[in-house]
Parts: sequence; C-alpha cells; structure tokens
Amino acid sequence: MTRTEIIIQFIEKQFLIEFGDDITPQSDLFKEGVIDSFGYIHLMSFLEREFAFTSESAEFLLAVPTTLEAIDRFVAERADGKGTQQAGAPCAE
Repeated sequence: MTRTEIIIQFIEKQFLIEFGDDITPQSDLFKEGVIDSFGYIHLMSFLEREFAFTSESAEFLLAVPTTLEAIDRFVAERADGKGTQQAGAPCAE
C-alpha cells in the first residue's frame, strides 16, 4: 500500500466514509462533518505511529491539515523511512 492508500483506508474505516464524488481528496473533512476535534487527535496519533514521526502539539494545532491532500503532504514532510516516499509510491511493510 502507498502512504496515501494507508491514510485513506484509516479515514474511511474510522470515520465511516468513502472518498468518491461527495467527499474528494480536496474536501475539507471538518466542514463536511467527517472529522471533529477528537477525531483529528485520533488521526494524528495514528499517523505518528504508522509513519514513525513525532510533531509538537503546536505544530499540528496551529496549521491543521483539513483535506486528504493536506494530510498526506503533512505526513510526507515529517515522516522518516516509509513515510518519506511520494504519494503513490509503495510503503515498506
């Protein structure tokens, strides 16, 4: 699976949505009602564990990525190892 696919799978499973016509990678997941503040903390915890990076609380609270594209970019900029690959590139398992 690619980094992007892992993120999509987690969001779809945890928040009971499917990306498609109604919710796209450019959709604001907060405005669409997919993620709330508790869900965001849960998502960030998952991303840190899955992609082996840590971020300061202020870092992900001041510039909140609200779309799938922004979340994927956020992870790519911070992750080590498998998370540093480009979107679409396979992740080592």
